[in-house]
Amino acid sequence: ASVPLIGAPRLWDEGLTGAGVRIAVVDTGIDADHPDFAGRIAATSDHTGEGPQDGNGHGTHCAGIAAGSGAASDGVYRGVAPGASLYIAKVLRANGQGMMSTVMAGVEWAVDQGVHVISLSLGGPGPGDGTDALSEMCDAAVAEGITVCVAAGNEGPNGYTVGAPGCARDVITIGACNDDDRMAAFSSRGPTTDGRVKPDVVLPGVDIVAPRASGTSMGA
Repeated sequence: ASVPLIGAPRLWDEGLTGAGVRIAVVDTGIDADHPDFAGRIAATSDHTGEGPQDGNGHGTHCAGIAAGSGAASDGVYRGVAPGASLYIAKVLRANGQGMMSTVMAGVEWAVDQGVHVISLSLGGPGPGDGTDALSEMCDAAVAEGITVCVAAGNEGPNGYTVGAPGCARDVITIGACNDDDRMAAFSSRGPTTDGRVKPDVVLPGVDIVAPRASGTSMGA
């Protein structure tokens, strides 16, 4: 439901599947054996000491939303850009936790890989003004021509709840809506502490079906 809602199948019909696009998912790693990613994981980097395998499930879920082929579901649950290549930076441990410095290392690695897009579905508590080190690093990546997409966070519905790196100035900060285009109650809201509007856009983020990492239980 969610991928058609944003119009992706129309682009597939025009031949735009993400082929040739390099997407970095900076998260909890990936289940590299999941059929939806076969032949399209270009590189992985572990910054946690646990190895690149996803012991949490969130990174696999997010990678599938971005670029899952739908192979495991006979094409029913396909990601937005099923032809894209994936670069996986594991910066959060199996418990979903991590340090800002580790996330920064993952972003730096992704930039060095020459990716086109960096996806960060993570963040610290709000509010923020974009002057923290991680936000400034994300803005620097944008300045090099990389599209950086960051989650607004899950601390809504009150305002002033967007933290780093969602409060960065030049990233695309994404909030969550349901399939009826209504803002999800949990989705964080701005403004930032220096008065800027965030998020920049909202996209489907409720009851999303996506690949599940082996040995984990995230999602239905």
